[in-house]
Amino acid sequence: MGTLGKILLFVNFLAFAGLCYAATQDWSARNAAAANALRHQLAIVGLPVEAPAGIDGDEDAVPLGISISGGVPIETARPKLLEEHFAGTASEEYSSGKFSRTQLGEVDETAKKLFAKLSAMSAGEKLKFLCGTFIAGRTGGVVFVPGILTVMAETYAERTAVRQLGEPTQFVRQPAKMEANAKRAEEILAKRFEALKKVDPRQADTDAAAVKEASETLRKVNDEAKRKYEVYSKVINDAASESAARDAAVKDAGDALDKLGEAYAKFQAVLADMNKSACRDEGDRRKRIAHLLMHLSESAGWQKRVALTVGLRTYLSTLSDHVNRFGKLAAASEQQVVLDQARFADEYELLKTLAVGQSLLLTRQISVRTEYQSQRRNDEEAVRLRLQLLEERRKTLAAVEAEVQSALAVQAETEKRLFTVQKLVGETLRRNFELEANLEKAEK
Repeated sequence: MGTLGKILLFVNFLAFAGLCYAATQDWSARNAAAANALRHQLAIVGLPVEAPAGIDGDEDAVPLGISISGGVPIETARPKLLEEHFAGTASEEYSSGKFSRTQLGEVDETAKKLFAKLSAMSAGEKLKFLCGTFIAGRTGGVVFVPGILTVMAETYAERTAVRQLGEPTQFVRQPAKMEANAKRAEEILAKRFEALKKVDPRQADTDAAAVKEASETLRKVNDEAKRKYEVYSKVINDAASESAARDAAVKDAGDALDKLGEAYAKFQAVLADMNKSACRDEGDRRKRIAHLLMHLSESAGWQKRVALTVGLRTYLSTLSDHVNRFGKLAAASEQQVVLDQARFADEYELLKTLAVGQSLLLTRQISVRTEYQSQRRNDEEAVRLRLQLLEERRKTLAAVEAEVQSALAVQAETEKRLFTVQKLVGETLRRNFELEANLEKAEK
């Protein structure tokens, strides 16, 4: 090959190398752009709730099943991309130390760490963590610090029910109740996690039926309580009523009040358990996952991890929904103040009627008791006099008995002497008869 051929070969080699370099740079830029587009889409829509059907994830490919801009489907991604996506969130309290492949995978890992943390707590610590506690405020008042279940509450009834579980004053007289309430609070949290695994389009109808049934039961119990209180008022205010009838009316009224409290507690429990059996649809499940995870910790790193897991679109939508719920909770709280005042007024009147009736009954019983006590004192005095008289009679009887015994002794002695005299008289008569017989014989 001549010199010109060698030069041309060298020039072609340089041109080929430049073309390869340009192609490599273009491929790298395209991959970087695709990775950025994918991460951007992941940040918006989040990880899939479950692994897409037909795609098996392994260590080299993470199943996604999402579409980026332009409708380009991305079924899998490299683990390194998700590691970069979740960078800075691995050290959070509930994170698994690496990225999760699905939202349910993140929920499972979080549940393991959360319930492991709860298992190391005492009953009191669980109630403080889950339901909240009261602490002294800076101004000298008492401030309520909510627990994670209190913050998660979606209705006023649920928030009230959760707060009542951790109310510290109830444990003063019933220390054993603390353990039961802590177990109940942990069950409520477990229900929230379990509900994320199921989708039931009929769940809304089921919840509505449960609320309707509990509300109807509460109404019937309330009507029955009012009827028994009316009967009670008539019996108590009737001076001619017998004590047995009054006692029965008091017992019925007290039982009715207890049943009303139980029915109201069950109604509150039904409201608190709403939406914890299953998700209504896939969109509802995504929001519930976001709602559950975002309230476990307030740290910025955890919130970032939750937002990247569920997607900013779902995260912001869930956050907006919860803000609206807080507005409704505030309105419900103000309305509940009025309702509680009205309920208090009704119960106060019923209890006042009960107290007045009990007071009248007590006054009557005190009067009867006073009469019985007076009669008892009179009877005791009569008994004392009778005992005194009996003692005197016993002494008189003893004296008479002594006299009788003495007289009997004298009589016995007299009878003995008389018997001796009679014996002598008999002997004399016998001798006289013998002498008379002898005399007759002599005369003959």
